Amino acid sequence: MKILFIGDIFGKSGRRAIQNELPKLIKNESIDFVIANAENTTHGRSLSVKHYQQLMNYGVNYFTFGNHTWHLKEIGQVLAHDNTIRPLNLKQDTQEVKIGKGSIVFIHKGKKVRITNLLGNTVECHKIQTNPFISFREFLESNDSDIHIIDFHAETTSEKNAFLLSFAGKVTAILGTHTHVQTADEKIYKNTAYITDVGMTGGTLGIIGAEPDSILDCFNEKAERFRLSPSNSKYQFNAVLLFIDEQANVVKSIKRFFINE
Repeated sequence: MKILFIGDIFGKSGRRAIQNELPKLIKNESIDFVIANAENTTHGRSLSVKHYQQLMNYGVNYFTFGNHTWHLKEIGQVLAHDNTIRPLNLKQDTQEVKIGKGSIVFIHKGKKVRITNLLGNTVECHKIQTNPFISFREFLESNDSDIHIIDFHAETTSEKNAFLLSFAGKVTAILGTHTHVQTADEKIYKNTAYITDVGMTGGTLGIIGAEPDSILDCFNEKAERFRLSPSNSKYQFNAVLLFIDEQANVVKSIKRFFINE
């Protein structure tokens, strides 16, 4: 079984990258299904109904999210679909926990496949998340599967490394998202595929996919805050491909993709 996971889709350039590159990859690599982090797809924040449908047409099968999930009011319509996965570890007294699911399970080629989305402690999200280590450990106690893919949406490399060491051998893959910079540390440890960050699919000439002007002003102390506005420059397409032995339910390889327009 071959599973493609695409790093954070960011704005118009990211959507164009999916349209141009994904159908070719699906065909050339004989991919079974595609997961994409879509929390930055619509103008850098959240995923609209229109763009959800577009990405489905381009070949994305399942969608994970992160701290920008709830920026658009229409996200409720998107999260109502059974192929969307918002962060699992949300406090029970929040409005966000009432919409969508943090983990889904489905059957593919006779295998019980699960996809789970988690927010790291190091992500700024108005403190609506619970501790992902504790929450996920409790979740695992009553939720089994043959194949389990984790999108761990976190800021620091240390938290992602710690998550691997905590859950290696208990899940199929732990794939980091959020920083928009692809790392070169893909590996398989105790039968768990891992990469600190899958990267970003969007404008390659900006700053982590964003237009640079307001960010540069902030770094140069000309402004107190910056706007993360998607760059419409030429794109990069970042993803990883997992190859899983369907007989043993064991991941055999993880391969990075970094495609420039």
